[in-house]
Amino acid sequence: MWTGVKYMAALAIGLPLWGIPSAVSVEPQANPAAPSRNDLDTLLWPSVDAARRIDQRGRALRPADLRDRVAVVAFVTAECSIACVTRILDLDRVAKALPQALRDRAVFLAVSLDDAKGGNATLRAFADGTAGAGTRLRFLAGDAAWTASLMALLRYPAARMPEPPPQVLVFDRRGGIAMTYGGDPVDRPRLERDIPLLDTFAQGLGAAPAPASPQPR
Repeated sequence: MWTGVKYMAALAIGLPLWGIPSAVSVEPQANPAAPSRNDLDTLLWPSVDAARRIDQRGRALRPADLRDRVAVVAFVTAECSIACVTRILDLDRVAKALPQALRDRAVFLAVSLDDAKGGNATLRAFADGTAGAGTRLRFLAGDAAWTASLMALLRYPAARMPEPPPQVLVFDRRGGIAMTYGGDPVDRPRLERDIPLLDTFAQGLGAAPAPASPQPR
């Protein structure tokens, strides 16, 4: 069942099969110690030498920061409509509603499609003005090349900008695309149920979930 959900998620957003290695990826024989790339890496770092990502607080985000975590990704622009802002607020509420034990195991990313216009200060002002300074969402912006890569990967028509893609993408603990949700509005109850469920798949959706802990008698 879960493999089917994963496949349908990829089809729903028109994504290519991200599991196919990138043309610029390092050959395993040449560097066996190189970490393998996954769907989430391909989205955030289209090439192996891509620049590091900086969030609204000036903190760097690296692939290692997302290892063994469920990741929720949405898209924003500084000029997006109230629907986009509401989406961010919904995700902020989901992040805050997670059980304490899961809060460090789920990462919420709001990816800007603004080509880093105005720099980090503009991104922080937008983040603070929508979700607030205390949000657990990390807002990320990149250069024009990254934005173009995202638009091509998502197959999103440029004519629809500045309204970003409404989908919310969810990746499993191995960085594989797991689910996609419509963002208008976000199905918060379902997302709050699905994140803990995805967390039980320690090896990703392609493997069996971890056995449930025995219940005390």
